Amino acid sequence: MSAIFGLVHLDDSPVHAEELAAMQLAMKEWGPDGGGTWREGAAGLGSLILFDTPEAVHEMQPLESPQGFILTAETRLDNRDDLCSDLGVPYLERPLLPDGSLLLHAYERWGASAPQHLIGDWSFAAWHPAEKRLFLARDHFGNTGLYYYRDHRRFAFASSRKALFALGIPRRLNEFYLACVLTSWTAHHGSQTIELDLHRLPPAHTLTLADGRLHMNQYWRLEDTPELRLKSSQEYIEGLLSVYDRAVRDRLRSSKGVAILLSGGLDSGSTTVLAARALRERDRRLRAYTAVPIHDVGYATSEHTLGNEWPLAESTAAAAGNVDLIAVGAEAVTPVQGIRAALAIHVEPSHAAGNAYWIYELLNSARRDGIGALITGQGGNATVSWTGIDRLGTVRWLLGAGSWKKAAQSLIYPHLPPALIRGLRQALHRGGLDWSRSAINTDFARRIGLSSEYIRHSGDVTNVEHWYRPLPHRYGVIRPGASPAGSIWAENSAAHGLDIRDATFDKRVMEFTISIPDREYTGPDGTDRWVLRAAMRGLMPEDVRLNRRLGMQAADLGQRLIDSAPEVESTLDELERSELVHKYLDLDRMRAAWESIKKVIDFETAHATITILTRGTMAGLHLVDRERAG
Repeated sequence: MSAIFGLVHLDDSPVHAEELAAMQLAMKEWGPDGGGTWREGAAGLGSLILFDTPEAVHEMQPLESPQGFILTAETRLDNRDDLCSDLGVPYLERPLLPDGSLLLHAYERWGASAPQHLIGDWSFAAWHPAEKRLFLARDHFGNTGLYYYRDHRRFAFASSRKALFALGIPRRLNEFYLACVLTSWTAHHGSQTIELDLHRLPPAHTLTLADGRLHMNQYWRLEDTPELRLKSSQEYIEGLLSVYDRAVRDRLRSSKGVAILLSGGLDSGSTTVLAARALRERDRRLRAYTAVPIHDVGYATSEHTLGNEWPLAESTAAAAGNVDLIAVGAEAVTPVQGIRAALAIHVEPSHAAGNAYWIYELLNSARRDGIGALITGQGGNATVSWTGIDRLGTVRWLLGAGSWKKAAQSLIYPHLPPALIRGLRQALHRGGLDWSRSAINTDFARRIGLSSEYIRHSGDVTNVEHWYRPLPHRYGVIRPGASPAGSIWAENSAAHGLDIRDATFDKRVMEFTISIPDREYTGPDGTDRWVLRAAMRGLMPEDVRLNRRLGMQAADLGQRLIDSAPEVESTLDELERSELVHKYLDLDRMRAAWESIKKVIDFETAHATITILTRGTMAGLHLVDRERAG
C-alpha cells in the first residue's frame, strides 16, 4: 500500500527538509519501492510507493501540474480504462501511465469534483501555491486511511498517524473513543481517533484548508441512491452478478501474485469463485488462505453456528478448480502476541482484539509467499449478501432464545418516533445501562455519561440496532465513516508489504445492492441473503451457497489463551501495576472472565473472553504504552 504525507505552516514560515524526512522515516514501511518529497516555502508534500500494479513502476511523485498545483497520491484506480477514455489518453500511452499521473489528469480536468469520477482505493492531496490552498480527498469506501492534525502554527496530514507523531503532536486521550471501543459502540467512528487532537478523514469526504480555515465536505452519499425497479427478481440477480464480477475483475490487476482470504462464508466464497473464474481465463491459479482452529471447537458447532470453517472453504476451493487452499493455524502466535503486534501496527485499540493473532499470521503467510494483492470480502454482510429483514422471523428466533424484550422491541420500536424510544429508555434505565459484558470501569462510564449518551443516540445511524427498518439499518452499517476498517486494512497492508483489496466495498457494488428493494433479499422459502445465493447458483457448491450457519472466528481462542496461561497472567499483572489502567478498566471483571474460561469453555465464557478479556487487554496495553510515554 503506497502512502502520502504533507505539512503546511500556517504562519508562512518555511517547511524544512528535516520535518518531511522525519515524517517519511516514521512510515517507511509504506514505501518499499521508493517515494519522494517536494517543498517550497510554507508547504511540503511527500509520497511513499509500493509497486502494486504493473503501471506503478512508472510512479514518480509528488507531481507538478502545468496548471500550477502540486499533487501527491496513493492510488489504485479500478475504473482505469474508463478514465483513460474519458480523459482522452491514447491507447499506446496507457501501459506507461501510472495511476498517480492518471489521477493528476482527472484533477486537472474536474478539480474538486474529481473524486466523483474515481473508483478504487485512493487518497490524494493537491497544494495550490497561488491561493495557499490545500485540498485532500479520500475514496468512497476503500482500504485507505488519511489522518490530519492542526494547531495554531501548522497543518499536517499522512496516510499513517505515525508520521504525525514524528512531528511531536500532543497525545491526549480521547476518553469517549476508548469507551466506545470497550463497549463496541460505533458512535466514535467518523473523524475521531483515540487521540483527541488527531483526526481521521472519513471515506467519501474531502477536506480543504484555505485562509487558515478547514472545510469538510461529503461528496457522495449512499442514501441518495434511488430504488431500482426491475421487472423480475431474476433481473436483480443477474444485475448483481454483473456488477460484482466487474468489481472483482478490476481488483486482480497486480504486479505480483494474487491471493484471497477465504472463510466458509458466502462473501469470501463468492469473491473467490469469481476471482478464480477470471484468473482461469488467463490460465492462472488463485491462492487462498483460511484460518483454522488447532483445538476442538465442538462447543461452537450447532445448527446455527460453525466453529471450524475449513470444510466449507475446502468445498469452495474444490468447486472453483484453480484455487490452492492454505490452512493457517497460527500455532506460533499467541493471542497476546497478536494483540501486541496489532497495537504496534495501528497505535490504537479495537473491538476485534480476539482476532488479532490469526489475522497477523495470515498476512505474514501471504508476505512470505510473495503475494502482492490480497482480496477480502469484508463488506459483504451489508452489500452483496445483505440478509434482508424478516421481522416476524426475527421475533420468532428471539422468543426461542428467551429474549422476549428484544422480540417486543422488534415489533414495536420501528413504529415509534425516536424521541419516544429515547424517553422510554431513559425512564427504564435511570440507574444507567448494564456494561458488565465489557471491561469498562463503571465509574469511568458514569463519569462521562456513557449511558445517557447511548440512549440519546437511539434511532440514529450511529447506534444501529436489531429493530431498525431495512434501509436505515444498512445505511448505519456502511455509511462512510461508520467503521475504521479501511484504515485498519491499509495499515495491515503497509505492515506486511501487501495491497489488500475488497470488491464488496466497490462504489458500484454498494450503489447497486442498496438500490435493490429489501423484499428481494428474502427467498421464496424464507431463505435470507437470497439475491447473492441465487446469483451464485452453479458457481458455488451447494453446501456453501445455502449454508445458514454463522462462522465463529477465533473459535478456539479460549484454549489458546489457556495454552499460553503464563503470558496471560503476566500481562494481567502488568495491567494491574498501571494507575491509568485502573482508571478506565475493571480488572476484577477481566480476571473473572479469565478464571471462568479456565474452568469451562462454552458459549458464555468464550463470549466473555472476547468482549471482556481480550478487548480489555488490548485497551489496557495501549494505556500502559501511553503511561510509559508520559
